[in-house]
Order: sequence, then C-alpha cells, then structure tokens
Amino acid sequence: MERTYKVNSQLLPQGFPREFDAHIYFSNESLQFATELREKAIKEFAGRQVFVGQMIPEAIGPHPIPMFEINFPLSLFTEVVLWLMKARGDLSVLVHELTGDDLYDHTQAALWLGKEVPLLYERFK
Repeated sequence: MERTYKVNSQLLPQGFPREFDAHIYFSNESLQFATELREKAIKEFAGRQVFVGQMIPEAIGPHPIPMFEINFPLSLFTEVVLWLMKARGDLSVLVHELTGDDLYDHTQAALWLGKEVPLLYERFK
C-alpha cells in the first residue's frame, strides 16, 4: 500500500529551525478531535515559525499508533507546549528535542503530556 501522506521532515520549508517536535497521537475513536486540534494549531500559530504536519493514519517508525507532528524552534517551546497542554484533551503528546540522536531525543530528551505511548525503541537500533 502506497503512503498518501508525508512526514514533517519531507515537508518543512528550507531553513526551518527544526529544533523541537511534538507528536500528537490519536486512535480511530479520537480521529475527529485530532483533526480539529490540528486545524486549531494551524490557525493558532499562523504566521509563526510553527509547522503543523499532515495526519499520519498509521504506525510509522517508532510510533505504534497514528499521529501528526508539530515542529517549532526553542524560542516558541513554552508557547507551543502550554497551548498543547490546554488544547490536547485526552490525546497523548510526546514533545522532544531534535538533536540528531533519535534514541536520546525520544527517551532522555522527551516530555509527555497525558498518558505515555509505548514507543518501539528497537527501531532506532
């Protein structure tokens, strides 16, 4: 089956400060809420250095369930994370630094909002 979506690393504008990433996880039951949250994020951060990616409707990489990503620089960390804390509802959110070391980024440099999703860390080896 061919993918109908692209991940943020394929979509980011050239020169975008890719310093932090948020993964917002959803299920079939929470798809509508997640879709609305994505649209709200696009509106909330319009004109800012915040990039909201496409809905990823399947497990990919270390992420065992569907999600969408938001990328942002350190300068907007507090604003984006506080917004996600309030707007995420019951969705689980992983926020992490992007250092180039995926295992470190998704473990030691990770912050969870809501229930932690058990990632497939063996994918990083």
